[in-house]
Amino acid sequence: MDWWSEIDDEILRTLGHNGGAMEPAELGVALGMSEAAVCSCLAMLAAQHKVRITAVAPVSEPACVRAA
Repeated sequence: MDWWSEIDDEILRTLGHNGGAMEPAELGVALGMSEAAVCSCLAMLAAQHKVRITAVAPVSEPACVRAA
């Protein structure tokens, strides 16, 4: 199994254990990945029809500012 497949499988497994709905930041904490890395992986999984992104909401400030 290649590195990308391992990450994809871990993301899908973590989503499954948490009822299938998590914010990218939560998923990142659970997997030890940055929110940006998780977003990239989720976008690729969505393009492969392995996940469905069901909510997008605006934020008042960038994630890097919120995390500070």
